[in-house]
Amino acid sequence: MTPSIIVGTAGHIDHGKTALVRALTGTDPDRLPEERRRGMTIDLGFAALTRPGRRFAFVDVPGHERFIKNMLAGAHGLDLVLLVVAADEGVMPQTVEHVAICRLLGLARGVIAITKRDLVTDEWLTLVREDVARLVAGTFLATKPVVAVSAKTGAGLEDLLEALEAEAALVGGRDATRPPRLPIDRVFTKRGFGAVVTGTLIAGTFQTGDEVSVEPGGLTARIRGIEVHGEARHAARAGERAALNLATLKASDLWRGQVVAPAHRFQPTTLLDVRLELLADAPRPLPSNARVRLHHGASETMAGVTLLDGVRELAPGGACFAQLRLEAPALALPDDRFVIRSYSPPTTIGGGRVLDAHPPRRRGRLRAAGDFLAELAADPGRRRLAFVQRAGAGGLTLDELAGLTGDGDAELEAFARQAADCVYLAATRRLAARAALDALGRQICAALAAAHRERPLQPALPREDIRQRAARDVAPEVFQRVVTELVRQGTVVADERALRLATHRTQLSAAAAAQKERIERICRAAGWKPPTLSELSRAADLAPAQAQAGVAALLAERRLLRVADFYFHAEAAAELIARLRAVKPSGAELGVGDFKALFDVPRKYAIPLLEWLDQSGVTRRYGDRRVLT
Repeated sequence: MTPSIIVGTAGHIDHGKTALVRALTGTDPDRLPEERRRGMTIDLGFAALTRPGRRFAFVDVPGHERFIKNMLAGAHGLDLVLLVVAADEGVMPQTVEHVAICRLLGLARGVIAITKRDLVTDEWLTLVREDVARLVAGTFLATKPVVAVSAKTGAGLEDLLEALEAEAALVGGRDATRPPRLPIDRVFTKRGFGAVVTGTLIAGTFQTGDEVSVEPGGLTARIRGIEVHGEARHAARAGERAALNLATLKASDLWRGQVVAPAHRFQPTTLLDVRLELLADAPRPLPSNARVRLHHGASETMAGVTLLDGVRELAPGGACFAQLRLEAPALALPDDRFVIRSYSPPTTIGGGRVLDAHPPRRRGRLRAAGDFLAELAADPGRRRLAFVQRAGAGGLTLDELAGLTGDGDAELEAFARQAADCVYLAATRRLAARAALDALGRQICAALAAAHRERPLQPALPREDIRQRAARDVAPEVFQRVVTELVRQGTVVADERALRLATHRTQLSAAAAAQKERIERICRAAGWKPPTLSELSRAADLAPAQAQAGVAALLAERRLLRVADFYFHAEAAAELIARLRAVKPSGAELGVGDFKALFDVPRKYAIPLLEWLDQSGVTRRYGDRRVLT
C-alpha cells in the first residue's frame, strides 16, 4: 500500500498557497464558488499528488485572520507543513501566527516555500530569506529546506517536490493498531448515498461495514463506503485523508468537530487536564479562570482555564498544569494537541497537550495535581498505571482503561498481564493496583475488628455485612480476591457465608455458655427432626437474640449444621449418614418414601435432609431419583 503523507499549507493571505498546490497537483483546492469568486481560501481545500512510492495529500488552509479557526480545523492531522511566504511581501502577521500554531500542535517536519519568485530581484529574494530565517529561528523549521518557486512559471517546483519527498522520508508512520479516530472537518450529502464525512484518520483503521460512534452527539452508524483521495477502498488506515459514507445518518445530524470512532469506545468530556504553554509573544499574562477559545482536532469551543498547583497567573513563555472547562463537550484523548486563542480579539496565545480527558473537577485541594499529572505526562506504561492507581481498589476494566488512554486491546492486555504493581482478574478483565488492594485488605480487617467488638459472642460475621462496611463500591470479584489473599496469609478465616479474624475468639459469659449448652442439648435430643430457630428459642426459654448468639457459636464450632431453616446436630448428621450407608450400598436408589420410612421422619424433614445429602455429596440426584455415591 502506498504510504500517504498529509501536507498542510500555512502562511499569510494571498501569499500563493492555493496557486502553489494547484501547480504541484494540477487540482484546484478551492471548492467553494465564493472562494473562486473572491480569489481567497475561506474553508479547507484538498488535493492529492502521487509520486513514486508515496502519495501526498495537501490540505490547503486559509490565511486570512478571520478564517484562522478553519486553518486550525485542518492542521490537527498533518505530517508536515508547507510554510508559504510571498517573495514580494515577506513575513506577515498570519505567517507568524501559523508558525506558532504549527509548533503548538507538535509538528516536527516541514518545508518553506518562497512563492512569487518571478516578481522580485535576487537581492530582494535574499532579504526575504533572511526575514524567514529570523522568523523560524529556534523552531522546528529552523533547519528545514527553503525553496524559491513560481507557480506561474513553474520555476523551482521540482526542487520543492524533492525537498518535500526528502522531508516526508523522515516522517514516522502512524499507529494503525490503535483504535481509529477521524475528526470530521467536512460534512456533505452525496446523492444516492447520504451523509459523507471527511477528515484525516489520526490512528487505527476503518473498514466498510464497521459499526461506529460519532461523538459528541451519541450517534451510531455503519460505514457503508470509504474513499481515499477519490478512490473507493475497503479500508482507510492511519495517516490517510478519507471520506466515510455513514449509513442511516443525515448530513444535518453531523458537524465539523465531531469524531468518528469505534462504536461505544470513547466518551465525550467537558473537562481536560492539560500541560499548558503560553506563547512568549502573548500580549499579556493568562490569569486563572480566564475564558479562551479552545481548538482541538477540528473542533472549536469556549473554555475556562483553571491554573493548577498554586499558579494564579501564567506569564508569556511560561508553562504549567491546568484544567480546561469546556462549554460544549468534545472527544479527546491523552497526547492530543490543542491551541487556545484569546476571547477578544481572537489571537493565538498558547496551546499544549491533553493529559487526562476525564479528570475530577479541580477545586480546593484537588488543584494540587502536579505529581499525578507528571505521571500522566510520562511514558504510556506509567500513564496506564497512574489511571489504575487513581481508580483505587475498585480498579478498572480494560474497556474502561482503553477509554481513558486510547490504547489498543492487545497492548492493554499485555500491560495487564505484565504489570508488577497491579493485580489482573482475567475472568472479568479488571485491573487493580496492588497497593490499593492491600489497603482494602486492611479496611476489611478493621471492619471485622469493629464488628467483633460490637458482637463479641458471634464467632463469624456475614460476608455481605463486611463488604458493605469496607468495600461497598468495589466489584464483588475484587472483594473476593482480597478475602482469598487474607485467608492465604492466615489473617482471616472464611467460609461461603461468613468471615472472622483468625485471632477472634468468642468470650462467653457463664450465662451465655449455659445457654449454648442448653441449645446443643435440645438439638442433640431432636435427632433427625431438627428444630428451627424459633422452636429453639421457645424450647430453651430464650429471647430470639440469645438463641441466635448460641446457635452462631455452635455453627462456628461445627457442632451444629444448618439444613434449610433447621439446625441439625453434627452427631445426628454423622449417625444419619452412617446408618444410610449401612443399609444402602453404593449405587442404590433412594426415594423420598424410602428415606421417610428408614428414619421415621415426615416430609417436612425428609426433603431438606435429602437436599443436604445431595449438597454434601452423599447422594446424587437424577431428576426424581437419587443414588448413593
